Parts: sequence; C-alpha cells; structure tokens
Amino acid sequence: GGAAPAQPPAAEARSEPTGLVLRAEGIGGPAPVVFLKPHCLFERVGDLPEGHERSIENVAHKLTTPSTWGLLYESITEELGFRAKSAAHALMSAHARAVDGLLREDISLTQERVCLPIWRSSRVLVTSLSRLRPSEISQTERAARRALLRQAALEWCELEDLTEFLDSHLGSLELAIDNFRGEQEICTNAHTPHIRDIGRLMFRNFCLLDSRMFKPLCLAAYGLVHEVCAAGSAELRGEDRGDLCDLLEGVHSMLMACDVAGDDLSMGKKTKGAFFEEPVP
Repeated sequence: GGAAPAQPPAAEARSEPTGLVLRAEGIGGPAPVVFLKPHCLFERVGDLPEGHERSIENVAHKLTTPSTWGLLYESITEELGFRAKSAAHALMSAHARAVDGLLREDISLTQERVCLPIWRSSRVLVTSLSRLRPSEISQTERAARRALLRQAALEWCELEDLTEFLDSHLGSLELAIDNFRGEQEICTNAHTPHIRDIGRLMFRNFCLLDSRMFKPLCLAAYGLVHEVCAAGSAELRGEDRGDLCDLLEGVHSMLMACDVAGDDLSMGKKTKGAFFEEPVP
C-alpha cells in the first residue's frame, strides 16, 4: 500500500474584470466593453510634466496632416463620448435610490414644468399642483436628490477640465478644424465643433439626454426650484437658501453651457432642439 498519488492543485479562480458596456453608434458588432481602472498617471489633467506636454504636442502635430486630422478628430469625439457615458453610469450607480425613486413615481415632466413657480401672480396656485413641492417629499429624499444634482455638476466640471487641457495641447487640430469649417461654409451650413464644444455636445447627448438619467435629473432640478422658493418658510425652516441657490446656479450653468450646435458631419444625434424641450429655469 503505497501512498496515494498527490492530487494536482486546483486551478486558482481568475477574477474577471468588471466591464462597463457602452452603446456605440454605427457599429454592427457587439457593444464595446470599457474597463475603468482606478489608477492614472497623474491625479489631474493639468499635472503632466513638461516632457510629457512636449510629447503630446509633437504627436498631435504628426496626426493633423490634411489626410489624418479627421481620424484624430473622430477618436477624440469617441473618447469624450465614452467619458460622458461613464459619467451617466457613475451617477446611476452612486445615486441608485434617488434615481429609482424618481423613475418609479408616475410624475409627468410636462405637468411639473407647468407647475414651476415662474410667475409671481400664479406661484401659489401652480405650486400647490406640483408633486415635487417640499411638503410632499421627505427631508431624506430631498437631500438624496440634491446630492444627485451636485454630482452631475461635478461630473460636468471634470469633463470641462479635460477638454480645456486637450484644447491647450491640440492647437494644430484646432487649426485644422478652422480650415475645414472655412471650406465648408462656402457650400454648406454644416457645423464641425471645436474640442471644447465636442465635450459639451457629448455630455449633452450621452449623459443628460441619451440615458436613464434625463428624467431623474429634470425632476430633481424642478424639485430644487421649489425648495429655493420655499426656503425660510415652515416647510424648509432649517434649510439654507444660499446653499440651495448656489446648487441651482451650478446646474443652470451646466445646462446653459451644453447649448452648443451639433456636429452635422458626424454620426452623432441631433439633440439641440430636444435638449430645450424640458428647460430648467
């Protein structure tokens, strides 16, 4: 009776990375899977050393020849689109309770837009018809909805920082866009946005409009308007009206900055008109 043969060690279970599935326009195959890594080369886009900045400018210059600048343009557009979709995913994940609550409730955007306290003469009447007035919502729910708007504004600011960084290092691409727009204006009204506006357009298309975040963000913003108007009353005795106004102004600035012309020569959706069907004061 010899010893039993040693069993081979069990294969270690490999942890599969968690992917973020994003829709891609114009691609007939499966949707690409993007893996978000927790580490970056630098914490902020403006912290690159001088050597890296020179490398970026050299690469950009080589990629902006008359025959290749369009590829760089489309690549940047695609990247900013992915980042906007990632922002929508982050908002959905971090504020699932607030988002699900706003999606679950049978609240009409059209009706709530009519109930916004815009005119002083009818403010009391229209506000009484709204389902978003502070007296109808618990303090916990109101805080969760404000947190959703606060992070949306933060995601927007981070994308703006990135496009500002790209704009400062891709002067050759900006020049190519200007030349192309000058050629197109002769025979067509087609519009090709610059880098800063590409980021705003992608954020509008894929974070604000083309996602499940559109209705929750609108309703949360409408509710914030009611909170600002009710601040100091018996309904919101403990709320700071200044903080509420600051948040509302930040959301308003984000939405107004997204009022950019569409990219007529790309496959992107034309969303400028739809964007202002649900305005926020």
